[in-house]
Amino acid sequence: MRRTIFISLSTVVLMVVFTLSTFAVTQQDFGKWKKGENLVENGDFEQDTAAWTLEDGACCGRGGQYQWEIDNKNVERGKKALKVIGIKATGTDWHAKVRHDSTSMRAGKDYTVVFWARSEKPREVSLSIQMQHDPWTVYQGGQFMLEGPEWKEYSLTFRATADVDKDMWVGLAIAQSDVTFWLDDFRFFEGELKDEIGRE
Repeated sequence: MRRTIFISLSTVVLMVVFTLSTFAVTQQDFGKWKKGENLVENGDFEQDTAAWTLEDGACCGRGGQYQWEIDNKNVERGKKALKVIGIKATGTDWHAKVRHDSTSMRAGKDYTVVFWARSEKPREVSLSIQMQHDPWTVYQGGQFMLEGPEWKEYSLTFRATADVDKDMWVGLAIAQSDVTFWLDDFRFFEGELKDEIGRE
């Protein structure tokens, strides 16, 4: 009898957990996020490179070569930052990228990309928000000039022109330069900079 009760309770617990996990709302559910809530994962790189991709141009015959590593000495906040090491540039920014895939946005809403960066010396990087498969629709671009070895925050706000459900990347195109740079605290959210949840 006790065993039967134990099994029944276990079954009930499993059903409750399954139900909660099925109906729980996360920032990845299309249109369910809060204004100002970060829509990229591991933007502080505290979990190393999880959820991020280095698209090295050498993989596709474009010629650009880059490497990345986690740096625990040169950080803006937390314990880790991402170091992107330039080996060979092509002069064409999109030939290599650092990107977060499977990201979403809603048409007609304002979105902000904001991140902290430093570089060995001044260099340009380009915003890349793009469909992650053919026909590779570009939703938003823009240029940032990284000023040098001091950490600085960079941001850009734009109006989304399409509904995208976990089908675009948000990141930086980097093959215009081989200057090494660092990234930390990368965020993408609906709203303007003042709307960011938890902004200090």
